[in-house]
Amino acid sequence: MGMVVRPAQKHQREAGMIAVRLGALVALAVALRGQPKPKDVDGWDKIKWGMTIAQARSAYGVATQPERKDNWTLLDLKPVKVVGIEMGVQVGAGPGSRKITLVRLWSFFGLPSSPPLAGPQDFDTLKTMLIQKYGPPANEEAKRGENFRLLKTVLWTFPSTSILLTLEQSSSLPNLGNIFVEYTAIDR
Repeated sequence: MGMVVRPAQKHQREAGMIAVRLGALVALAVALRGQPKPKDVDGWDKIKWGMTIAQARSAYGVATQPERKDNWTLLDLKPVKVVGIEMGVQVGAGPGSRKITLVRLWSFFGLPSSPPLAGPQDFDTLKTMLIQKYGPPANEEAKRGENFRLLKTVLWTFPSTSILLTLEQSSSLPNLGNIFVEYTAIDR
């Protein structure tokens, strides 16, 4: 026997999930408040610059083989939740190298396969979390891209790493777009 969700119940459930996300963000803000900002960032999560794809496969228990694309070796990790936002994760070793120099997290919104509450507001949630963790960004930019898409970027730089948060949002369908967080090794 299935459950019938009436529009009012669905709205209440969505409002509840948004409240949970906001609560998680507030809890994160309280936990990170007063913590010193890092002088450098040497990777993301268990990934440290200089690790190989094989070491990443082992660290995350990934059974699949990496793929080659545009001279990069890429490995998809299991999706993660970052401040309640479901994100895909991929690590990459650049041309001519076996060592990881890129970690990319992404979230698509407005697609049938997107998480139900994913949306452009996730960009602001991620930006707030990154500011709390890494301090003020080095650069922020908003412009119109191809087909008048909104492109927002926020960049943090450290001696070993750059972190780029990007929102690409449709101008005609504002609930359609994607968000990327890219950790890139500098001079590796």
